[in-house]
Amino acid sequence: MKWVLSDVDVYNQSREYVDTAIVPLIPVSLEADLKGTVSKGEFITYVSVELERQLKGRVFLFPSLSYLKKSKNVIESVIEWKTELQEEFKHVIFLTSDETLKEYTSDQQNVKDDLIWLPSVPFEHMDESLMKKLLEDQIQQILNILLQSWNK
Repeated sequence: MKWVLSDVDVYNQSREYVDTAIVPLIPVSLEADLKGTVSKGEFITYVSVELERQLKGRVFLFPSLSYLKKSKNVIESVIEWKTELQEEFKHVIFLTSDETLKEYTSDQQNVKDDLIWLPSVPFEHMDESLMKKLLEDQIQQILNILLQSWNK
């Protein structure tokens, strides 16, 4: 389910089955590597949407949390989101391709295990069939992580 009106009724009817919240983390920066930063956000958006499609009925995809890449306060926002979402969902997963977030969370045990970092794959000039294959591979990796989390 997604953060859209048509899915809210479905969510309300099947709350007990939807135990995982997914929040994409999207960096924003107009500095040096603009295309790279946009590419990371685009990649995570594709992965998030495909993950939700495959796990519809078990996960709830929230709107992307955009943040300024140079901001050090993003971890505080992530912790705040996690705290809020854990009131409703057993599992809260954050998806990112921003390597700086991986560094920021390395000493934040309460967020570290919920952050899934994926190396970004630029889709700009990629053939659609190759893009789908790469997405499938990434989704498989995330599914393995989610299965481990669900089995705890």
